[in-house]
Amino acid sequence: MRSYLEEVDFETIKQRFDAFWDREVLDRPLIHITASRRTRRNIVLPNVENLEERWINMDYILKKIELYFESTVFMGDAIPMYMPNLGPNQFAAFLGGELIFLDERTSWVKPFLDSLENYMPVLDRSNRWWKIMNGIMDAVCDVAEGNFLVGIPDLHYGGDALAAMIGAQKLVRALYTQPEDVKRIIMRLTDICIEVYEEFYQRISRIQECSTSWIPVCSRGRFLPLQDDFSGLVSPKMFREFFLEEQVILSKHLDNSIFHLDGAIALRNLDILLEVESIDGIQWVSGAGAPPMSKWIHVCQKILDADKCLHISCEPWEVGILLEKLKHGGLFLQTWCYSEGEAYKVLKIAEKYGK
Repeated sequence: MRSYLEEVDFETIKQRFDAFWDREVLDRPLIHITASRRTRRNIVLPNVENLEERWINMDYILKKIELYFESTVFMGDAIPMYMPNLGPNQFAAFLGGELIFLDERTSWVKPFLDSLENYMPVLDRSNRWWKIMNGIMDAVCDVAEGNFLVGIPDLHYGGDALAAMIGAQKLVRALYTQPEDVKRIIMRLTDICIEVYEEFYQRISRIQECSTSWIPVCSRGRFLPLQDDFSGLVSPKMFREFFLEEQVILSKHLDNSIFHLDGAIALRNLDILLEVESIDGIQWVSGAGAPPMSKWIHVCQKILDADKCLHISCEPWEVGILLEKLKHGGLFLQTWCYSEGEAYKVLKIAEKYGK
């Protein structure tokens, strides 16, 4: 596989992210732009027997990675990166769940717990999915060095993991009927998350100095997107009681962190998150069917005014609006374009706001 990192100004991008974490601007606003590549080499995917093989067959995965890079142009501060992945419930699968694949982009875990009483999660290193993910990580890292970055896999820990393991409705009920069991298990899941994270981090840190994940930042130290989508369903009081401590513990373990705040219903927990000094930033996602990002200026300004970094995705036509209305220190925009020509135009807009 050829080097796709050579196609971007990686050294300057790293410096821009250094400034981003300090809530500063190096030379222009930070912006991640990808588009369909105008010309590319023809990559043929190998034949595999079934859908599951498309997720775990190493030859298929590596060719799919190459196809993605050959089909995509990276502009601005977009870094060629691939994140090994078995789906959002893979963390629960490491703890005993069985992954069910719906297509090449979607998987889930069927709930496997009947009760929380006396349950204590354990990371069994003989677990099939744990071994498969580590095998994928090793194979991807073997070809990545100098060619592209490897992202830390998506880890839905805490409330998200517990909801996958017992079912969301049962977990809601348990918040009222078994609160101490919920707290005990979530703290154990947080410990396991750190254990899993460290295994993955040690792998990528041997081949690259920048850590990244599905939030496509560059961190010279430990980085992981923080999240707990389930916690968006509860009141701020219950969020503080059940789900805040896991975020504090993880953010203190990391060098840089951004909390994924998903949907308008989760905004009621924003003030609590902004109080946590060790959380560096917020990713604000307005959710499906919501108004475009340029209609959420007040939320974006609130996050930036709290001295937090902000990562937001937007349509290409919104880039100028957002850069005009928001301060640039700590701001990271992400957008997707249909063509290289459109991507160049968007980058030129960002460059107009440079120093």
